[in-house]
Amino acid sequence: MIDTHTHSHHSPDGAGSIMAMTQAAQDQGLAGIAFTEHAEWYTGDPAYGYFDPDAYFAEVEHVRARVNGATTVLAGVEVGNPHDFPETVMALLDRYPFDLVIGSVHWLNGLPAWQAPAFEQGIEATYRRYFDELSRMVTSAQFDVLGHLDLVRRDSWTLYGQVLDLAPYRDTIDGILQRLVESGRGMEINTSGLRKGLPDPVPGIEIIRRYRELGGELLVFGSDGHHPSHVAYGFATARDLALAAGFTRLVRFERRRPIAWIDL
Repeated sequence: MIDTHTHSHHSPDGAGSIMAMTQAAQDQGLAGIAFTEHAEWYTGDPAYGYFDPDAYFAEVEHVRARVNGATTVLAGVEVGNPHDFPETVMALLDRYPFDLVIGSVHWLNGLPAWQAPAFEQGIEATYRRYFDELSRMVTSAQFDVLGHLDLVRRDSWTLYGQVLDLAPYRDTIDGILQRLVESGRGMEINTSGLRKGLPDPVPGIEIIRRYRELGGELLVFGSDGHHPSHVAYGFATARDLALAAGFTRLVRFERRRPIAWIDL
């Protein structure tokens, strides 16, 4: 397997070098690891202006030379709210040879979605705004894999110890999944929810199964790890859920294209 969503010290909240994270992947018996560093353009975001692609790619190449093919080291980026900054995002993606681009919604109505002010109108209203924002992103933005589809669950859990039933948002979620399938883009099982105390990853089994029912095939596992100890966290659970949802394989990306399958 490959951990397709990790952050090294090239992200402001990352706590490990690319080599240290790669060593952790080797220790976990993974075939590879993707470093999907934060790229954000809202000025209040801790990642605003932090990512230095040239320094990042230099370190990626250095580690690739050190491991000499023993572990696949993929260069990636997690673009936050790419639909809000389309020209800036495309300039970044056109200039650098990324293997994988994750698209994520981290901001709602100009507010950081992981902080309490985004929930001031109530948890239900924030869930609705989040899924509507995600729908807009999937409709118009460029990326390869949708990151942590129901991230708002993790945020409400972290802030308030509460997770809402997603039934009221089912039609919007179905539309998001359908657009992923139609456009040939993937979805991740992000295991950070497990690490933060949720009983399931983000998304959970219902959304994973629905993606498969709608024809989705491009599935990846990501720890959303920010420290070497996070690499591949909860992957055994992710595998069980993927199999239960009807998946038999994961996809591997390179240079932003699906190039191979990994049997579960």
